[in-house]
Amino acid sequence: MKSKYFGMLVSVAAALGPLTPVQAQDLKLSALTPQDFAFCLNSEALLVISATSSTETGVVITNVGNSLTNTSGKIVVAANNYYGKGAGGFWTSGMGTFTLAAGSCYNVNSMNKPTPPNPSIPWTCAATTGAASQAGATFTGVISTPTQVTPIATGYALAGVTSTLNNAPVISCPLN
Repeated sequence: MKSKYFGMLVSVAAALGPLTPVQAQDLKLSALTPQDFAFCLNSEALLVISATSSTETGVVITNVGNSLTNTSGKIVVAANNYYGKGAGGFWTSGMGTFTLAAGSCYNVNSMNKPTPPNPSIPWTCAATTGAASQAGATFTGVISTPTQVTPIATGYALAGVTSTLNNAPVISCPLN
């Protein structure tokens, strides 16, 4: 009887062998594809942006005219969580609250460095995605490292959003 159970145990162990946990050094995440988020407004709206990373994070909002898929426009917000504390000259403000004009579409791009401001470190363009939320929209920028996905910035438009687009054209990144 014991040999019957022992044989079953050996068979089960052999079958489960390939299911053993992966060692941490074997796990590698692929880099997220950079993407932007876009939205259109039919009324003036407040946009609130915050960094969720302690390393240098930038968010660029570009007025792209009347189409979510335009590939260029006028930068209206260039926010950096280290603005005034070592961030480069491109940035015009810290994170915070901004007013966006009605009747235009806006492209949201987020980027990150794995350090405080350092001009020799290149920017990593984030995957910035969002969605309509009541009358407004929310967005999040995330980056990936070899072992994790890290949110770097969030934001929301409070009202007036008529349409949104994930996978909008990537503009304004990389900066270097």
